[in-house]
Amino acid sequence: MEKILRFQPIYKEKIWGGRRLESEFGRKIPSGNIGESWEISDYGKEISIVSSGKWKGKTLRELYKSYPKEIFGENFTHLEEFPLLVKLLDAKEKLSVQVHPDNEYALKFDPSSKGKKEAWLILSSDDNSEIVCGFANDLSKDEYKKKIESNQAENDLKQWKTTKGDSFIINPGTIHAIGGGNLILEVQQSSDSTYRVYDYGRLGDDGKPRELHIQKSLDVLNFKKSKGEEKLSKKTIKEADKSKRFLLESNDKFRFEILEFNGLIELPCLLSKPSFQILTIIAGQIELEGEILGFGDTVLATAYGVRMGISMKSIGNVELAIFTLSEEMSLK
Repeated sequence: MEKILRFQPIYKEKIWGGRRLESEFGRKIPSGNIGESWEISDYGKEISIVSSGKWKGKTLRELYKSYPKEIFGENFTHLEEFPLLVKLLDAKEKLSVQVHPDNEYALKFDPSSKGKKEAWLILSSDDNSEIVCGFANDLSKDEYKKKIESNQAENDLKQWKTTKGDSFIINPGTIHAIGGGNLILEVQQSSDSTYRVYDYGRLGDDGKPRELHIQKSLDVLNFKKSKGEEKLSKKTIKEADKSKRFLLESNDKFRFEILEFNGLIELPCLLSKPSFQILTIIAGQIELEGEILGFGDTVLATAYGVRMGISMKSIGNVELAIFTLSEEMSLK
């Protein structure tokens, strides 16, 4: 088993997308408004394919089915599918106002998918860019239904100005929208359960208004005023001579850390026992297993690799976003 796996990005054209994945990351991307790059995915038929090394051409699903302990780690061999989906989002225009269900609701009404908890890290943003997250005022279901029907669905939403490095947690039931001008790294449950509340009257490729999901949205929305807890803050975990570790979020679905370093270090194990870790370079360049990786590059460090040890050499100051599972999901 290899220590590091790289995958071919899965690009998605979106009505709100742009070309920043090309201009800021230097990637060759398809023509059109590319809004999403699925960096690591095992959702439905959108399965990541290894792009280099011994397993080139193999899918992520083939590998974890054949080598669950080596990919997931011994505490997660009970998993039947890869549980996380990591994306890059280029929002040239604003996304719809939307909400995600929890697992219980999705199981009942969207059994082909799951609930969706996600976190965002702002990689770059234009002047005056913003996101929407939560309600600015307490509302009732009936009150907000009337606002939707009268095209006032945006009036009571909590707005946040965005700058590079900002991060947010989007729990199921939280109303949200990404504003134009944001480039975002997202980690989420492996799910596509998204209910559109409002879409500004935009037309889809077929020339018709895009589908809304009003009743489902009203069923799952949390109508309480936001307390501001959606915005995350970095908590120092460990400081060493060459590196600093910060925790941004740890919940029942994933763990999200930031690692800053300069020099030669070993990738830290984030949990009590080695598990897979998804690494995205958010600043600088690193030399990793004979490859040079830069801004926006994402790799999967296998549990085998974390157990055996993975050396990383920085080229200047480096920041990594690291995602893994939570201890709550492990076999005790």
